[in-house]
Amino acid sequence: MTNLFEQALEQFEFTLVMHLGLYLPKDHPDTDLTIINDYIHQLKKKLNTDSLYYSWRKRADKSPSHNYQVILLLDYNQYFGSAICWDKRNQLANHLKEAWQEAVQSHYEGKERSLVLFNDRGNYGLGTRCKSKSSVVKNNVFHRMSRLAEAWEEEHYCFGSSED
Repeated sequence: MTNLFEQALEQFEFTLVMHLGLYLPKDHPDTDLTIINDYIHQLKKKLNTDSLYYSWRKRADKSPSHNYQVILLLDYNQYFGSAICWDKRNQLANHLKEAWQEAVQSHYEGKERSLVLFNDRGNYGLGTRCKSKSSVVKNNVFHRMSRLAEAWEEEHYCFGSSED
């Protein structure tokens, strides 16, 4: 996870770090991982980016699991520039939600709904702005990512980049 985080910080002047909770329909546990893989593919297209760094975990303490925890690292300047614009923030949030819905719908025909929750603090913040020179923010984000990695005994996990 350290390498992934460092790669994103080297790639972007400012990195937008987002923590997402992705919930599957209750009667579809995505045992073959096609939905999460399609989500990453859809997100790359919707965000129109060549650099999508991510880490995902599938919760293993419940069987079958219906929950993914995802960390996305994106180029902050690509979306916001020097200041946050609410329209752009909402557009990015919609892309994150729409890509999940499209990934679920392509593999699921039932009536149960899926859900996307942003961040791990229960508020509407979309992410944390992180610059490689800002050690306080960098350490805070890295510790949050590490807690995610250690929180569950995972059966399925993935660290990667769309550049791989």
